[in-house]
Amino acid sequence: MPYSDKEFTYGPVIVLRGKHKGRIGEFDDDSIHRGKLHGIVKFTHPLITPYYTYIPIHYLDAPNTQQLMVRFDELFFLLSPFRGSSVDGDARISALEEFAYVSSLLNDRMFSAQFEKGPKGAKVFISHSSMDKQFVRGLAVDLAAMGHQPWLDEWEILAGDSIVERVGAGVENADLMVVVLSRAAIASKWVENEWQAKYWTEVSERRAAVIPVVLDDCEVPTLLRSKRYVDFRHDYTFALELLAKSIVGHYERVDKN
Repeated sequence: MPYSDKEFTYGPVIVLRGKHKGRIGEFDDDSIHRGKLHGIVKFTHPLITPYYTYIPIHYLDAPNTQQLMVRFDELFFLLSPFRGSSVDGDARISALEEFAYVSSLLNDRMFSAQFEKGPKGAKVFISHSSMDKQFVRGLAVDLAAMGHQPWLDEWEILAGDSIVERVGAGVENADLMVVVLSRAAIASKWVENEWQAKYWTEVSERRAAVIPVVLDDCEVPTLLRSKRYVDFRHDYTFALELLAKSIVGHYERVDKN
């Protein structure tokens, strides 16, 4: 939802259009500029720079974790010394400042998702292939920011733990399972075993327990074809909203019963 459709808040924003499209900064205030409502955006931490840019309010939105990760990769590539033509001068300083800001946002979100778990929200096991780990990390962080409790193997399994036992407990205790379907996941027996275990819970208890998420063009398993899936192949933000709505809806049904 663009900033023009909701209350203005201080904090991170992503620019959705215009010459600064894709950049991430701090919404510092709003102001009438050239007769129109603009946001005052600083493309770094607001306490370390006096410089700002006027961006039309309807160009702005709050960034999700996937957008932060994409911008991090873009800036890392831009600043890499091994790149054929790197930026320099003021442009390089600006890119470095934004890179530091985006990095701090990602670190804060990762820390909060892992160590500041709230008592409310659904316990969501995310079944996935290790090949899709980057996407799944971002998804888990976004679900945690919404108040849910995502179960991710790299967060929950410690050195010395039995992987089979920990995964089994995670599947058993989850209110819902999100199974990330991709070509790599379809080829993985681990993923198949995880979602099938939860699927039979769904059958026996007559309630939705498995939500398919499609990440790339792959063949959806037969048992999941009758389900509506969440399509992440195109618009991550739209798909995330649909997934979040579905998790809340199914979780509330179980809670009422």
